[in-house]
Amino acid sequence: MITKSGQRALVIYWYQSRDRALAGEYEARFYLIADSICLNRSDGSLIRVSTLLSPKENAAAAEQRLLSLLAALVPQLGNYIPL
Repeated sequence: MITKSGQRALVIYWYQSRDRALAGEYEARFYLIADSICLNRSDGSLIRVSTLLSPKENAAAAEQRLLSLLAALVPQLGNYIPL
């Protein structure tokens, strides 16, 4: 949850590297270096989705909204980024 100037937002992000979804930046960098050495690939993506919360909305409702979006989005990622 992020709060700025009275606005609240929920953010979900991860690093996508080949067929791996990684939550940690250092872990993502490790695999980026390993793939660069072993596979001659140095590509990776940061996937970030966010939603604003209305003043009376709880975080669980916002999380469900993002998870619903991600259920439709994730299967399409291969069309836009190399996996």
